Amino acid sequence: MSTQLLKTASTHNTSLVGFFDGAVSRTMSAMASIGWTPLARIAEKGVLDLMQKITVGHLQVFTPSHIYDFPEQRDGMSSDGPFAKLRVVKDSFWIRLALMSDLGFAEAFMYGDVECDDLVALFKIFLLNREELAAMQSSPISMLFNMSQRLTSIRFLNTLSDSRSNVSAHYDISNQMFQAFLSPDMSYSCAIFPTLDEDVITEYKHHRLREKEHFTPSSGNEPGNVDSTVLDSSKSSPDPEVPDELYEAQMHKMRYLIEKLKIPEHSEKTIRVLEIGSGWGALAILLTQTYPFIEVDSITLSSEQKSLADERICAAGVKARARIWLMDYRSIPESWSGTFDRVISIEMVEAVGLEFLPTYWGVVERCMKPSEAVGVVQSSTMPEPRYANYIQGIDFIRKWVSSLYPAFFPGGHAPTATSLLDGLLKGGKSKLVVDNVENIGPHYARTLREWRRRFLAKFESDIIPALQREYPDVFDDTTQGRDEIEIFKRKWVYY
Repeated sequence: MSTQLLKTASTHNTSLVGFFDGAVSRTMSAMASIGWTPLARIAEKGVLDLMQKITVGHLQVFTPSHIYDFPEQRDGMSSDGPFAKLRVVKDSFWIRLALMSDLGFAEAFMYGDVECDDLVALFKIFLLNREELAAMQSSPISMLFNMSQRLTSIRFLNTLSDSRSNVSAHYDISNQMFQAFLSPDMSYSCAIFPTLDEDVITEYKHHRLREKEHFTPSSGNEPGNVDSTVLDSSKSSPDPEVPDELYEAQMHKMRYLIEKLKIPEHSEKTIRVLEIGSGWGALAILLTQTYPFIEVDSITLSSEQKSLADERICAAGVKARARIWLMDYRSIPESWSGTFDRVISIEMVEAVGLEFLPTYWGVVERCMKPSEAVGVVQSSTMPEPRYANYIQGIDFIRKWVSSLYPAFFPGGHAPTATSLLDGLLKGGKSKLVVDNVENIGPHYARTLREWRRRFLAKFESDIIPALQREYPDVFDDTTQGRDEIEIFKRKWVYY
């Protein structure tokens, strides 16, 4: 079990809610980690009985004593659909899964209680059989756990005092770590690719080629002569002539959003742009390099982001017209009111929280000029049917944002399209008019795959050294330190 030494400032340790939350978390974690044999056997039987309901795909579960197939495989039976293998390493896996359902599986994977050969295939199996497997969410003990999570989710409210520590917890791990797996523009948001699955098709072709070379009648089971470095899609090519598809897709996305801002080709007057959520300055740089009459004021809550963004802006030669401010959007000064011709925000609204969506849109409305102003907001969203359960509980992403090496937005909240529009109507005082809404969500799957490939390819060479520089007492070369590194790695892979 990870020591979980570092916490964000928003855990409310001295409050009643914080005390209850800590007690529940410690109790559940202790129950799951002990792996008490009688309890584990009960949990195992319950989970296996439920898995008997799987009818689509093929899930193979390996335990120290058995191999289970779901659905049961019979002679002559073809297993259509996705195929995944699970290897149960510790009995605590069964307890976590029985107690906490999907969150329990995520934590079991993160802590190494279970191993999976193909998480994507596993998720497909769960999704294709979700109605049959829904009973796990409604078991009495799981419902008790979910109720405690709903009660304690109040600790993630994004109050002004918490918000700075929340974003810092996510981004202030290390700029070097993010540089290892992001494209050179340092965009940390959904890209727009020319095709959605070209990378998967290419990887599949490479996989088939490896199989052909490794297992042919002429070579038996001896490895072929194919260079695995070339075929392994998780490795980044050092050849500078090979185009960086992620970089091209991110640049295409930013140009697409800039087009939505409806900026004129020429202007004798300065056009002011407010960016809510700076990232590492990619959009501010592109805007000011593209239009010599534009000035950008960009706000962030991460001191690490601001530091690197300032360096990148200076290197790009646009320091006079691109300014990064360490500032909460709710603290924007009154002097900025009504002064911006354009407002843009890329995947920052997810950090606002449901309660503050009207406040967010109120700030957007306040900062925009009263006429002829344009705003563009890009956001990840939650499907409407899942939203009611989502806002009442704590999922993997939101629970683990305040862990030892926070990997996700603390207080994060993925709104629905409806909740965004409701917040806009309330906070915008009926002055903001929606021109169009577009869906680029399918491109996020490939974006995440690209990040995952780079993360794995650079983990040993770049990410581990960055973690050790940032937290030398945690990610050291001791056995416990290596365990922490592996937990960190599995957390990001799961994400």
